[in-house]
Parts: sequence; C-alpha cells; structure tokens
Amino acid sequence: MWYNTITLGILTLGVTACVDVSDQTAAETPVEPKPNIIMIFVDDLGYGDPGCYGGTLLPTPHIDSLAREGVRFTDGYVTAPLCAPSRSGLLSGAYQQRFGMQWNPDLGKGRYTVPDAHKLMPQALARAGYTTGIVGKWNMPGKSADYFDEVQDEMHFVGEYFPEADGRYAGVDGVPGPPYADWQNDWGPDRPGDEYLTDRLSRHAVEFVQRHREQPFFLYLAYNAPHSPFQAKHEHNERFSAISPEPLRLYAGMVAAIDEGVGRLLEALRDEGLDERTLVAFVSDNGPDSADTRYANWKDEWPNRILMGSAGPLAGSKAMFLEGGLRVPFILRWPGKIQAGQVYQEPVMSFDLYPTFCAAAGTNVPADTVCDGVDLLPYLDGSRSGSPHEILFWKADGMGAVRKGDWKLLVNPTDPLKQLFNLNEDIGETRDLAKEKPEMLASLVTVYKEWTETLPPPAREKVGIFLSAEEDIAKRKKDAELKKQGQQKTK
Repeated sequence: MWYNTITLGILTLGVTACVDVSDQTAAETPVEPKPNIIMIFVDDLGYGDPGCYGGTLLPTPHIDSLAREGVRFTDGYVTAPLCAPSRSGLLSGAYQQRFGMQWNPDLGKGRYTVPDAHKLMPQALARAGYTTGIVGKWNMPGKSADYFDEVQDEMHFVGEYFPEADGRYAGVDGVPGPPYADWQNDWGPDRPGDEYLTDRLSRHAVEFVQRHREQPFFLYLAYNAPHSPFQAKHEHNERFSAISPEPLRLYAGMVAAIDEGVGRLLEALRDEGLDERTLVAFVSDNGPDSADTRYANWKDEWPNRILMGSAGPLAGSKAMFLEGGLRVPFILRWPGKIQAGQVYQEPVMSFDLYPTFCAAAGTNVPADTVCDGVDLLPYLDGSRSGSPHEILFWKADGMGAVRKGDWKLLVNPTDPLKQLFNLNEDIGETRDLAKEKPEMLASLVTVYKEWTETLPPPAREKVGIFLSAEEDIAKRKKDAELKKQGQQKTK
C-alpha cells in the first residue's frame, strides 16, 4: 500500500526522473562493447579531503587523477548524511525513505526492506549480462550474496583494520565486531606481515578485475575507511609525522591507503587493457565524522573532540543536514566517453548513478523499479542542457532539507525550526534568510511537507524500541560529555 501511495505522491510533486530514464533506448547511448563499471564508495571522507577538492592534509594523487581524467562534480550529494540510509539511496536509485529507511536504526531484522519488485543496482546490471561483485561494506537488508555473484570482505557496520591472531578481522565476513566503547585508535600491524584491511579490499578488487577481464563486470568497492576505529599503518605514521594532532595523522594514513588502493585498481585496468572500457565512479557516503573521548584508548594529550578530515568551505559534518554532511567528493571517469577535466556545477545525487550505469550498459532501469535518479551522461556530453533535478529532498525524523536551484531549506528539530540559505552566495550557510525571504521559505516548506506526507513512517517505529535521529545524536553527545566528566573526576 505504501509503495503505490508514495509513487503517486512523488509524481504529483513532479519528481519523475526515472520515467525519463525508462523511456530511453540503448540506441541513445552507444555502449558497444559494454563497459565495465566500478563503483568506489568510501566511508566518511569529507568534501574538502581530496586534493582535487582543495584538500591539503595529505596528497591524494590517484583520486585526483580520476577528476583530472574525468568529471568532478562540485554539487554532488548523497541521499543521507549517515551510512545505512546513504547506501540504500545509492543502491536502490531512489529516496530510501520510500522504504522506511531514514536513519541507521531503521536497518535490522524485521525493519526496513526493499520490495522484491524493486531491483537494486547490481540486479539491474546482472540482467544486462554483467558479472557482479562486492568487496567491502554492505550495510543493507539481507545478505549481499543475494544480490551479487561474488562477495568478499563483507561488513555490515565497521571492521577492525588489523587481523586477530587467527587471521580473521573483527566485523568482517561474519566475525563479531567489538563494542563501540572498545574501539581502539592505533598504529599497526603488531605482527609483521599482517595485511591492513583497506589493502586487503584493494587487493581483492584487483583480483576481481583480473578474473573477469574477458566479460563485462560491475564491481562495488565499498571501503569502510576512513570510518572509525581510526587505525593506520606504521609506514604512514612515519610518512605523515609532521601532521598534528595524532588523530589527524591516523586519519591521513587511512585516506592514503584508500588513495593507494585506487592507484592499484587503475593500474590493473591499464595492465588488462580495460582502461578505456571502464566507467569508474568515486563517491563518499557522507561528510567527515568527529572523534572524541568516547574511544577506549583516547590519549590525554589529544583534543577532547576533533573533526576527522575536512568539509572544506562547507558547514557541518556527518549526521547533519548542513552541506558538510550531504555534499561529498563525487567523480566519474570514463576515457573516451566522458570529456576529461570537466567540472560540473549543477546539483546531482548519488541515486543518479543507478540510471547512469544502466544507460552506460545499454539497458533500461527495470520496469517495476521506482527510481528517482537521472541518467547523467546526456548532461555530461552536452546533448541535454539545464539541471538534472528541479528539486532535491532529504529527511530523517524531524530533520531534513530541500534544495531548489540556489535555495536551500534546512529543517531542524529545535529552534530555529526552519532556515533558508542561498548557496550561490553563501556556501557556508552562515546567513539565514528566512525572515528576509518569507515567500521563498513558505514555498519550500510547502513542497517539503507535500513530499514527506507521501512517505511511510521510519521502519523502527514499527517495533517501537529505537531512538529517533534527533534522540540518537543527543544521546551520543550526552554520553561523550558524561565520559569526559568521569575522566576528569578520576584525575
């Protein structure tokens, strides 16, 4: 019932992007032979971290090469500022709120599901003749093996970056992970020869490419880095010794390992003669996270709280609906098909990658899949002008946002309940124009309300035992403060 109601509601608002995609034919986008497709999805990398986005903490030459040889999106968004809902939007090609997914607690047994009729990205590409594989973080309902041909290093939340004595990694491939309070931030490995988890994911990605070089493949390389726990290699501690404080040095080491992995993957494509036949996407799942005294081995000399990474000129970070939580590094590279060195400035969303990949593969979005994304290829080759989206929405409980053109509505759970920003003039969201532009504010509030009324309640409300998004954030802040006070009393 919800599914049909939501579809009608979205059409009423004019968000009909996937009708556009479904009507396209393979002839509109020549793709013979079928390109390979690699989706690199990193975890908690900030908008201002890669060098190509102005990052200065560390060099990221291989990530930068993707932008130099492809297109860098200045206004690339994810569908949520948090892990699980962001992944749901990417892989479903739709606003994940359609399925009751708004915040991490909506994920779990008996909670949100994607209807069987709605095919996820790997299922759509498998129908087009692709061999599909996932390496890394899944964080979706069910098992990744139900959607991919090959699965390696599966994670549902976090993974320890160095193996236990038996060679297994906590949080990976069904091995239980440590409680949040026991996460350790440190350098490794303690045992020479132990493989760093990010390096392991990169190696498995390269091996997947080598195994399937003779057939079209879709690889979803979902790094859990640089998500906490903050653990990095000794060699990076030495390389980045000038970075202070130490938590940022750990973060730099984690990002460096991702960049090195991207380099190895690109080298494998060149070695196998697949470089010009492979579309590579690189996106972060949300903005940068903060680290604080909640961690088990947080050192006294470290700051009580620190932003790990950078949102660049943007305000906010992970779990916030400010730009710093939603706007992320977003790059596409396809030699010979996407003009190198492009900078695309219209707003796009991670769910656009689903229909874009389908168009590149010469197939349509499956008929029964309700998709909110838009094929970006015509906008990149100049055959279509204008903006891919008239309007974009975000929501988690009492928080949310709307972007329409340069205007952004920010919905807050506490005062000020509604804020209005002009992102063209104020990218840092420092000047609230709600009182100066009441008509614009009212129009965005109206369309936001109309959209939210089409949505089902969050899935966790069906079992009634999970925190709302606002309560979750407030509880984490309170826990951190209580821990800080306890540490001060024991000194």
